[in-house]
Amino acid sequence: MGLRQTISTYYLVLLTFILITLTVTDVWGSGIDSLKYLGHSSVKIKTQEGVIIYIDPYQGTDYADSADIALVTHQHDDHNVLSLVKKKKTCVVISNYEAIKSGAYQNFRVGDINIESTAAYNNYHLKDQCVGYVITLKSGVKLYHAGDTGNIAEFSSLTSKAITYALLPMDGIYTMTPEEATIAAGVINAKYSIPIHTMPPPDTYSDAIVARFTAPTKLVVRHGQSIGLTKSTTSVENKYSLQNNFSLKQNYPNPFNPSTLISYHLPVGSFVSLNVYDVAGRKVATLVNEFKDAGDYNTEFNTQNYFMPSGVYFYKLTAGEYLSTRKMILIK
Repeated sequence: MGLRQTISTYYLVLLTFILITLTVTDVWGSGIDSLKYLGHSSVKIKTQEGVIIYIDPYQGTDYADSADIALVTHQHDDHNVLSLVKKKKTCVVISNYEAIKSGAYQNFRVGDINIESTAAYNNYHLKDQCVGYVITLKSGVKLYHAGDTGNIAEFSSLTSKAITYALLPMDGIYTMTPEEATIAAGVINAKYSIPIHTMPPPDTYSDAIVARFTAPTKLVVRHGQSIGLTKSTTSVENKYSLQNNFSLKQNYPNPFNPSTLISYHLPVGSFVSLNVYDVAGRKVATLVNEFKDAGDYNTEFNTQNYFMPSGVYFYKLTAGEYLSTRKMILIK
């Protein structure tokens, strides 16, 4: 086999493993309501009863579950790609066309779920062409998706609604600035405030924008990440760290030889499994396989204890229902 073919085969195997890993690490809450942030303004909700809700389909790839409800805040093409959504025969589609009738914002009842349309507008989005939604799940969780909006006076009408999660756009161009979103979060008074639409499309997510959003209720959920939705306790970012979330950090040093340190955080006691895999998906090392109390942990991985050639490897942390995988490079 020639060198070029060997390299091509290597990267094909690597790509296949990455795709498998991404699929495996996509975790939904079991027995609770869950939210997955697909990216930009695109959100997927799965209730504990199995109801699937998509909001503003556009970004992300996880549209495999057939929708019971599909919501569109407005008709810009980075918010209304309904062709991505597989719809059940009974699927209810609600857009700004249905949500605003004769200037009045409409309410909808779909099974056990209540949906209220709300004002959303700015210089780029006309008031009669864009809406937000307050979604009340059977569990009592209330989720507010603000749509593309500026910092509007109508936010004050949401204060009394006891919203659990507010998804607030803040790219500072087509939506609020993060500073305006911070003010809006204080007015809305949701228990948790999640930054979305942090950049114009195609929106690769801006950590700099998110850092400027300083609401004390801030909850950071990045593209492709899922959280459980609950009325009581959820992980909220504190001082721009994820100390109250499960987290798996990048190993250090990386690249490394012969040893490296892998750090992770557990917000609650969990049974922890930390394994290392090669690019073909074969397990080459088990570093942790036991119950751990809540806290921060550092695990040294020394390759002198294993027969491992130079190359790309992956380490995967499983803690309860949390799974996360990162890549590391061994150079000898």
